[in-house]
Amino acid sequence: MAKKERRKHKRASLELPLDVADPAAKGQTIKAKTVNLSAGGFYCEVPFHVPVLTKLRVSMAIPIRDARGREEDHAVTCEGTVVRTVPEKPSQDVKTYEIGCFFTDIDDYDRLVIEQYLAERVLSES
Repeated sequence: MAKKERRKHKRASLELPLDVADPAAKGQTIKAKTVNLSAGGFYCEVPFHVPVLTKLRVSMAIPIRDARGREEDHAVTCEGTVVRTVPEKPSQDVKTYEIGCFFTDIDDYDRLVIEQYLAERVLSES
């Protein structure tokens, strides 16, 4: 029996730079890149274990076109919650961990910018 898709938003395989911070870590921010992105969240690799349900502060720049067709970056800063970590447990043998993060506090306009960016990228790749 096929597994039912639970995602509300379509995702695209895109590398987009991120700044990820755990508010509990007193300002420690790491640089990461998305593996995939949707208007509902992202999947990325980080250099340390992040437990599921950890709240993160995320910043990224989404390329958008202005009224004249020039590309500029739109800054998105939001909060998310880690919903998946691979591997699930920390290990000294692991150099990078994959995390899935669901946006929990994102401005409606920022979500729309992400949706439009993804729509443009998916259409341009077709």
